[in-house]
Amino acid sequence: MDSVEAAGNARTSTVGAQEHAWARVLWDFHTAPATDDGQGGPKGDIVLALGSHDVRVAHHAARLWRRGAAPLVVFSGDRGRRTGGGDGHRRWARSEAEVFAEASGLPPEAVLLEDRATNTGQNFSCARRLCQERGIGVRTAVATAKPYMARRALASAAVHWPGVTWAFNAFGGGYEGYTDDEHRPEELIAFLVGDLQRLAVYAERGWSAPVEVPPQVREAYAALVDAGFTAHLVSSAPTLPW
Repeated sequence: MDSVEAAGNARTSTVGAQEHAWARVLWDFHTAPATDDGQGGPKGDIVLALGSHDVRVAHHAARLWRRGAAPLVVFSGDRGRRTGGGDGHRRWARSEAEVFAEASGLPPEAVLLEDRATNTGQNFSCARRLCQERGIGVRTAVATAKPYMARRALASAAVHWPGVTWAFNAFGGGYEGYTDDEHRPEELIAFLVGDLQRLAVYAERGWSAPVEVPPQVREAYAALVDAGFTAHLVSSAPTLPW
């Protein structure tokens, strides 16, 4: 889900052809672990849908369930920075888990709500605890979230829900198809930048597994930071953490 950590200040940034080219480098890196077995996606004991402000995740979780990816969808999330009213956004009246469950249209017996998590690590640790309390055995699972969260989700799962074979699958459309009137290009690029910083910072803090970032990805990241796409950076951490 969206981090509740304080974010950095951002300059007004223009998204031109060069900025899109750098952003696609980050997008391709972030989304690379997403899997599809050619039969409608991976399968597991549960689908874990990580809450955020993007209800397209809920719609995709429902598609996974209808394809037979898992018999149960766990919607996880209280409120993150954005859905909690941060950065000038409207605070959601209900938890992300509740909003996602309603948006999914799934029958109640197919859904389990975890409404305490406020960050990605807690999406996994709180869902793990809830499944254990309900006696739900999980050996394989499919995580779904915003597409660019593939690497960070799996790195978090390795620390907060080990012993499970995880796959990641998200809604399609690619980089060009992600943005619309509600999801602006400059915001997407800021998220791509912030999530790359978090891969390094959170691994250093022990919150997620280490992820190797290739030099060309670091270079694109640095260029976007210089261009002012810093709104989603963790302000208490180094801007260039490598």
